Amino acid sequence: MSTVMAGSYPCLPGVAPGSSRRFDDTDLLALYIYGRLLVFGFGALRAGEYACRAHAVLKSQAQAKSVSIALTADGGKRVVVEQEPPLPPAARLPEKIQFDIGAIRQLPLRSIEGRTAEPA
Repeated sequence: MSTVMAGSYPCLPGVAPGSSRRFDDTDLLALYIYGRLLVFGFGALRAGEYACRAHAVLKSQAQAKSVSIALTADGGKRVVVEQEPPLPPAARLPEKIQFDIGAIRQLPLRSIEGRTAEPA
């Protein structure tokens, strides 16, 4: 909760104090990506930035099969959306973190979709 209050994850629904949160499919996907990025060692601000970028592209491209955080030639990172199914693990490049959207949609976190959380 303190991460959200610090502004690390601005695309989370209902971030205003006292407001309820209603999560749609895209919110849950981005929240999963945010959590995984934290586990991968990203700081809260950077994880929030990339999760919100993923959220934006998933809102506009709901048919996306995967979302990746990819390293650029100059050492930066960018969000890449792919319309094709993700590559098999052996074919994935080491310089990107790839999220299989179809597989994430099958996780139990979808069972809370549409529920309203208590105000913060």
